[in-house]
Formats: sequence, C-alpha cells, structure tokens
Amino acid sequence: MTMNSKVEMTAMSGAGNDFIVISGATADKLGVRLVEWARKVCRRGNSIGADGVLVVRPINRERVKVDFLNPDGSSAFCGNGSRCAARYALRAGMADSPMILQTEIGEVPAVVFGERGDQVRLTLPAATDHGERTIPCDGHEHRGRFVTAGIPHFVCELDDLELAPLESCAPSIRRHPSFGPSGTNVNFVTRVDDHIQMRTFERGVEAETLCCGSGAVAVAFALRQPLPRDGVRIVPASGIGVDVGSAGQGGTIWLTGEARVLYDAVVDPEAWLWGV
Repeated sequence: MTMNSKVEMTAMSGAGNDFIVISGATADKLGVRLVEWARKVCRRGNSIGADGVLVVRPINRERVKVDFLNPDGSSAFCGNGSRCAARYALRAGMADSPMILQTEIGEVPAVVFGERGDQVRLTLPAATDHGERTIPCDGHEHRGRFVTAGIPHFVCELDDLELAPLESCAPSIRRHPSFGPSGTNVNFVTRVDDHIQMRTFERGVEAETLCCGSGAVAVAFALRQPLPRDGVRIVPASGIGVDVGSAGQGGTIWLTGEARVLYDAVVDPEAWLWGV
C-alpha cells in the first residue's frame, strides 16, 4: 500500500471520544507511514477528524492486540478506545466475548454486551494515588490529586464546572514539571447529586475532549474511596455517562460504557495528502 492507496476504516465513538479504527493488516500496509497517516487523518477540518487511531489485530479467538495513536502520533493507553477496540474485534470476527486486549498497560479483560451489543466492560489494573498537588496558574492555585489510571491524570474539583480553565490553564498544568517530562492529563470535576461531572484536557490531543475513559477512572478513584462495587457514574462533556467501580481483587477497577459504530468507510488519499 502506498500513501496514494485508499484505506478501509471504521469510525467509532466511546461516550463522546471518537476514533478511527483500522485492522492490523491495514496498518501493516501503511508500514512506517502509519504515524504520519494518523496525524493527518485525525486533523479536524482538514481531514476526517478523531481523538485518535486504533489498530486492532487478532491473536486468537480469546485475544487481540490493540495499539492506540494520539492525534500527535504518540502512543498511549486509551480506556474509551479500548472499549471500541473490543466491539470492533467482535464485530469483525477477530475474537469472541469475553476477550483479552493486549494494550500499552498490559492485559485488559473485556466483555461486550447489551441489546445492541454496544456496551463494553473493561477490567483495568489498580490505580495509583500520587497524592495532592498544588499547581499555580494565572494568579490562582489549582489544588488536586495526581492519579495514574493506566496513564497520568490530575483531578481538580471545582464548585462550578462551567468556569473550568480549560483554555487558560489546562495546557500549562498539563506540562507542569511537577508531573514529570511526559506531563499529565487534566480533569476538572464537580459532584452533582448522584454522579460526578467531568471535563478533560487530554495530552496528545492537546485540547478538551468530550470524554476520557482513563480520566473517568482517575476521577472516580480520586473522589470516591473506597470505590463501590456497584459503581460511580461519571458524566463527561458529551453528556454520555460511563460507570466506574471496584472489581475487587488486587484493587482492579471496572469501566463500563458505550462503544458505538458510526460508519464504515473506504477513505480517499485526499484525506491525508494535504499540507506541506
């Protein structure tokens, strides 16, 4: 496959995170150009637009490998993306449910269920609490908890989520030296009755996204200890809630939410042959 060849893909959404999903065979044909291709097709306005690219390849009927590329081409773990990958694998006949996803953070068990088969539950490794941090920005001190839930997240509780400084402060918080050279994702949250509302600035996307699966896990872990077995509802900017709860053994955590298929497509090379 050359950069002038058409590419088969599936567009999916996991609670508001949208992804371009391709098979391992398609990724192999793109070869060393895969990262460049991902950067181009994820660019909104210029191309298809997405919060990342998922590459799903079968290993056997019980196991698939999942690679995730951010819009900037960097590799990461993605909770919502992993749910979409499980749905994609089942739909494509790559694996049966339940299955094991081999991801950036190791083996993640996944179960696909629901009347339409669009719900997926992941069992994730235990989160790690790195304690509270106070980060200055724009004349204010933002106090929150630093949590690793597969990837790092800074969770900052606010009284009014509409006032969350996503544009003014989140970019500098995301890169603050306190979080190390790789930085962190930033989650602003507010408790509302029986759920928690969340807005997220994602590294790799370098912007607010409508949802973040690992962010939802980090938020639930930071605000609700011990995590209940029956789960905590986290409602992101998309308005489509996900549920997070204790899976019991070893502090593992379950994450459940939708994984919808938006469309299947054959994409023309003009989607990525743009710019200098």
